[in-house]
Amino acid sequence: MRNDATVQGAAPNIDLRGKRDVEAAADRNRRRVFDVTCLTCGHSERVRVEPGDDRTVEHDRQNATHWVEYHEVGR
Repeated sequence: MRNDATVQGAAPNIDLRGKRDVEAAADRNRRRVFDVTCLTCGHSERVRVEPGDDRTVEHDRQNATHWVEYHEVGR
Protein backbone atom coordinates (compact mmCIF):
# COMPACT_ATOMS: atom_id res chain seq x y z
CA MET A 1 0.00 0.00 0.00
CA ARG A 2 1.44 3.35 -1.00
CA ASN A 3 1.13 6.58 0.89
CA ASP A 4 0.71 9.42 -1.61
CA ALA A 5 1.14 12.18 0.96
CA THR A 6 4.04 14.55 0.48
CA VAL A 7 6.14 16.14 3.17
CA GLN A 8 6.65 19.87 3.03
CA GLY A 9 10.32 20.78 3.07
CA ALA A 10 11.55 17.32 2.04
CA ALA A 11 14.24 17.11 -0.63
CA PRO A 12 12.68 16.52 -4.07
CA ASN A 13 14.74 13.36 -4.68
CA ILE A 14 13.49 11.56 -1.53
CA ASP A 15 10.58 9.15 -1.98
CA LEU A 16 8.71 8.95 1.31
CA ARG A 17 5.85 6.85 -0.07
CA GLY A 18 7.50 3.44 0.40
CA LYS A 19 7.23 0.87 3.17
CA ARG A 20 7.41 2.27 6.66
CA ASP A 21 9.76 0.83 9.26
CA VAL A 22 7.17 -0.69 11.62
CA GLU A 23 7.85 -3.61 13.92
CA ALA A 24 5.61 -6.64 13.95
CA ALA A 25 3.80 -7.20 17.26
CA ALA A 26 5.90 -10.33 17.93
CA ASP A 27 9.14 -8.33 17.59
CA ARG A 28 8.05 -5.82 20.26
CA ASN A 29 7.85 -8.61 22.85
CA ARG A 30 11.35 -10.04 22.49
CA ARG A 31 14.54 -9.29 24.38
CA ARG A 32 17.16 -7.29 22.51
CA VAL A 33 20.91 -6.84 22.79
CA PHE A 34 22.53 -3.53 21.84
CA ASP A 35 26.12 -2.46 21.34
CA VAL A 36 26.31 1.05 22.79
CA THR A 37 29.19 3.30 21.73
CA CYS A 38 29.90 6.87 22.82
CA LEU A 39 31.32 8.76 19.85
CA THR A 40 32.57 11.55 22.10
CA CYS A 41 34.76 9.67 24.59
CA GLY A 42 34.96 6.13 23.17
CA HIS A 43 33.08 4.39 26.00
CA SER A 44 31.37 1.19 24.80
CA GLU A 45 29.30 -1.56 26.34
CA ARG A 46 26.79 -4.25 25.41
CA VAL A 47 23.38 -4.07 27.07
CA ARG A 48 20.40 -6.42 27.21
CA VAL A 49 17.02 -4.69 26.97
CA GLU A 50 13.83 -6.33 28.20
CA PRO A 51 10.52 -5.94 26.31
CA GLY A 52 8.99 -2.51 26.92
CA ASP A 53 12.20 -1.07 28.39
CA ASP A 54 13.10 2.18 26.64
CA ARG A 55 15.66 3.55 29.10
CA THR A 56 19.08 4.70 27.99
CA VAL A 57 22.34 3.37 29.42
CA GLU A 58 23.85 5.01 32.50
CA HIS A 59 26.68 6.64 30.50
CA ASP A 60 24.13 8.33 28.23
CA ARG A 61 22.14 9.67 31.20
CA GLN A 62 25.24 10.99 33.03
CA ASN A 63 26.80 12.64 29.96
CA ALA A 64 23.98 14.48 28.22
CA THR A 65 26.32 16.31 25.84
CA HIS A 66 27.91 13.10 24.47
CA TRP A 67 26.84 11.49 21.20
CA VAL A 68 25.86 7.89 21.95
CA GLU A 69 24.92 5.33 19.28
CA TYR A 70 22.80 2.23 19.88
CA HIS A 71 23.14 -0.66 17.40
CA GLU A 72 21.03 -3.78 17.75
CA VAL A 73 23.07 -6.99 17.68
CA GLY A 74 21.94 -10.23 16.03
CA ARG A 75 18.70 -9.23 14.47
